[in-house]
Amino acid sequence: MRILAGLTFAAAVAICGCTVDHAKEVATWRQVLDAKMPAPAESLPPQEVLTLNQALAMANRQNERLALTGEDYLQALIDKDRAVAAFLPSISIKPAYTRLQKFTIPGPFAGVFPNPATDVPVHAELNVFNGFRDLANIERAEVIGKYRRAVLLDLQASILADTATVYYQILTLERQIGVLSNSVKVQEDRVADMRAKLKAGVARPLDVAQTEAEAAATRTSLIDARRNLANARAGLAFLIGVPAVPNPLADGFEIPAVGSLEELKKQAAADRPDLAAAHALFAAAKKGLQVALGAYLPSVKVDFDYFLSKESFPPMSHWIFGVLADQPIFDGGRIYANVRTAYSLVRQAQQYESLTERQVAEQVTVAHENLESSGRRIGDLETEVAAARQAYELAGQSYDVGLATNLERLVAQDRLLEAELQLAAERLNRKILYFRLAEAVGRLVQDVAAKPQTGLF
Repeated sequence: MRILAGLTFAAAVAICGCTVDHAKEVATWRQVLDAKMPAPAESLPPQEVLTLNQALAMANRQNERLALTGEDYLQALIDKDRAVAAFLPSISIKPAYTRLQKFTIPGPFAGVFPNPATDVPVHAELNVFNGFRDLANIERAEVIGKYRRAVLLDLQASILADTATVYYQILTLERQIGVLSNSVKVQEDRVADMRAKLKAGVARPLDVAQTEAEAAATRTSLIDARRNLANARAGLAFLIGVPAVPNPLADGFEIPAVGSLEELKKQAAADRPDLAAAHALFAAAKKGLQVALGAYLPSVKVDFDYFLSKESFPPMSHWIFGVLADQPIFDGGRIYANVRTAYSLVRQAQQYESLTERQVAEQVTVAHENLESSGRRIGDLETEVAAARQAYELAGQSYDVGLATNLERLVAQDRLLEAELQLAAERLNRKILYFRLAEAVGRLVQDVAAKPQTGLF
């Protein structure tokens, strides 16, 4: 009965030890994501402006992809704890009941072997030496933890960049809708004016048809822009983890001065999380090779049993101590196959590290050139808008005095509308390109999400 009570107590202690603090576990990876991010607003009424900062904070807090990858990081930390546990002794109770075929032992040993017999030993086992594999496993698990952390930060930067991009795509579409709406109103007034002139006999049917066609084309563009806006708002809602985004958005971000290309590449080499992940993966592969090679070395462990109750022979012996050694001699080539795989993983990780380094340099170069080209494009578009506006005004004046056709005036109007739309879109697109450059350099969180009024340096 005492033995049964002891086993019940030991099982209860083991079960209690399995209790997991889920809030603490989640906080392990949440603090990595929240370290440099502002806290999201607790509530956001539909009429209140959703700022870029708030949208990024909500995406950082509520996007499920970050939670999934955060759990990967947590599991890597747990693997490290598991590797450390290999250096600690394991203790367990191992009750055993044995029953042998009936037998008879003559002489003085008769009755010494009870049958059946029940033994209740407390078993302890300690790993003394395992060919340095346990130490290499700890180092490998630690590096894998760094790799998972870098992957988590890289995903965070990607999601925040997507959020900022969609945010400014919405602003771009709203600007386009504003321009198109004004143009539709003007063109509908122009159609009404043309129909009145046709009735008065001072305009041709062709002029009315051309004006109506231009107005219809503009209305079609307006319909497309409104559809794209609805899709973009749905995309933003998905990224920030809310059912819908009815809130107005605000363009409060100003692009600061950007450093030279060489400065940006150096910054990326230091701050890009995916590059840090590639370095960690290469280091983990080398530690894995040490684990594989350690299998060739001998292993030593200590076993100790203390019997709480013992009926088997010899019944008066209450403990057993043993040292066990294991030296592989032949295992059919399994260890060698593991070593070959480990070397292959090292070569693979080395190539991945090299590829990532070159990709980072290429991405920074492209993002920098795109931003610079956008600045030059805005200057030319401003000139184009000014010229198109002047051309439209002159075409209208010439038409009024009979020196130009209605088609020439409509062409001038169409060019002005197109130039205004391109300029409005490019001004906002340049901010999107800046976000992509900040992501390529690895400074999106620090210099956009946390401090939207500061730049890369």
